Amino acid sequence: MKFFNFKNKRVLMVIFLALFLVLGIIFSICQLEGSQSSVQVHKKDETKASIGSNHIKRPQKNNAAALSVKNEPTIVKNHSLDNFFSHNGFIGSVIIVQNNQVVLERGYGYADTTQKRNNTSNSLFLIGSTEKAMIATSILQLKEKGKLNLDDPIAKYYPNFPNGQKIKLRNLLTHTSGINGRAETFSKKTPKELLQEIIANGIRSQPGQWHYLDANYIVLADLVVKLSSQSLREYLKQHIFQPSRLEHTGFADANFFKKQNSSLGYVKQHYLTDTQTEKLPEFSQLYGVGDMYMDPADMYRFDQALNSGKLISQKDLQTMFTPGSSSHYGMGFYNDPGLIVNRGFLSGFSISNGFTHDKKDFIVLFSNVKDDKISLGTLNGHILALLNSQH
Repeated sequence: MKFFNFKNKRVLMVIFLALFLVLGIIFSICQLEGSQSSVQVHKKDETKASIGSNHIKRPQKNNAAALSVKNEPTIVKNHSLDNFFSHNGFIGSVIIVQNNQVVLERGYGYADTTQKRNNTSNSLFLIGSTEKAMIATSILQLKEKGKLNLDDPIAKYYPNFPNGQKIKLRNLLTHTSGINGRAETFSKKTPKELLQEIIANGIRSQPGQWHYLDANYIVLADLVVKLSSQSLREYLKQHIFQPSRLEHTGFADANFFKKQNSSLGYVKQHYLTDTQTEKLPEFSQLYGVGDMYMDPADMYRFDQALNSGKLISQKDLQTMFTPGSSSHYGMGFYNDPGLIVNRGFLSGFSISNGFTHDKKDFIVLFSNVKDDKISLGTLNGHILALLNSQH
């Protein structure tokens, strides 16, 4: 009986061990199959992701621009100013400098409403008549080189200019020449043709009365070419862009809206309601007076170079800012009580570039929506008040 029990125990132990081994093998096989099926599932998911990515449309040029501008820096050190722009419905890009420190640099609203592409700190805008400041600077540079005198009669350089013995270069710079100017059209014109039209149209009054005309600065732009023996674009690149270290400035053409980072110009009633943009001008007729684009940071760089003496002397800088009439307009800038400022309006773009008389605060506003209810001059006043309250 004891022997039988002993044998039975040995048999039971063998059976138990065998079952344990079989279960272990089964468990291992199941685990292996499970891991293989998991790998297959992951491979299917990866294949789906790969197939999906192959079907994603490659970004068009405008979309590519939107992707690139997202990486541009945004500076918001003054939240009250940031809130001011947001709450007042400003659309565009700005740079605000307080005590020579950038406290706000960012975009607001859409650069392109169709593509839902935002304005950023490096969005490009047509700058309109603010280009005149660069032409005035060029004339003063040529004066410093002894190429001209501000009181030279224009007849010295253009003998057949109407009333040319009485109209001085200073009159053209301050819009007090008395000429009739010319009417802008949408046909292509050469600088020579523009000048011939201005000469043929004669005068409206004797020099001294302020009358703002692009024609005054078209003549001055041509004079820069005549006295420098360079094209206007070559001269500006060498003597304005390079010393000012402008990085995103150039000359506009009919393809401006296709440029990467370009903002589209709108009027308020069309913004966000349809895809209509303002019609671009014929840039050949804006020779030296509105055929340029830049971003706000480049405008600030130009202001810095101008005020620091890199472009013209401090003496000539004061000449530039001295009003030539009761209009407060000097040479390329208005000398207003709060700011030295210039403005440009073109194809939906509204530009204001101003700085305080002590050259410590700068307010650069670039808008791509023409809105009669938002005055950039009024905005400048409110911003200046905010900056003064925080000094």
